[in-house]
Amino acid sequence: MKKYIPLFLIVILILGVNPVLAQSEVTLDIKLRRVFGYDSGFLKQPHEIQGTFNLTANGPSTINRVVFLNDGKSMGEATQAPFQLQFSTDSYALGSHTINAVGYTSDGSEVKSADITVTFVTASTGMQAGFKIALPILGILAVVMLLSFLVPIIMGGRKQVLPPGAPRKYGAAGGTICPRCERPYALHFFAFNLGLSKFDRCPYCGKWSMVRPKPMSELRAAESAELEKAQETGQVPVPSEDEKLRKEIDDSRFQGM
Repeated sequence: MKKYIPLFLIVILILGVNPVLAQSEVTLDIKLRRVFGYDSGFLKQPHEIQGTFNLTANGPSTINRVVFLNDGKSMGEATQAPFQLQFSTDSYALGSHTINAVGYTSDGSEVKSADITVTFVTASTGMQAGFKIALPILGILAVVMLLSFLVPIIMGGRKQVLPPGAPRKYGAAGGTICPRCERPYALHFFAFNLGLSKFDRCPYCGKWSMVRPKPMSELRAAESAELEKAQETGQVPVPSEDEKLRKEIDDSRFQGM
């Protein structure tokens, strides 16, 4: 049994030392971010860039200086965190380049980053590529804007008639209150989204307005308000005491069922 003890200890040492060695290995993370210009991103590998960019390096807290390199030549250095360097592609030759960084720790050791391979292109190349990307997006936006005006005309350009105060279902899109006629209505699926607001058509007055989704409490309050307003102006007759009593009796029949 004793002859197996040294072998067992060796296995323990191997299993115990390797994780420590792996954990002690330090790395430097480098990122490239566009400030202004063109970046083909994932559309082309290696991706093409043109304009002004930022390099950022992150690593162990012991790093006190980072040197950024382009094809092995220094682009500049940063001496305090966050370690950053801004550069312009116009300052370098066109074509393929390898960018990386080397960090220097307080004890004098070096920490290297992985390589970033990019292609510097001319401004005209960047503009042409940018137009190719932007044109389909602009085309889609134009179609959406056109549909936002045509759909309500085709599917229901006429005004909707609904008695004041009638309860409404607002659906998944929610509801809003028309700023023109102050009546609540369900937002349409064809409403054109403009960030926090939507450009939508009121089904009651037929006017287009910039609106925002409202909470259910405000929508129910608007339903009651439009009924009170209609009763005050004589558009809806105010029920008599007998009619109120009759309604209460009718409603009581369904209670408890």
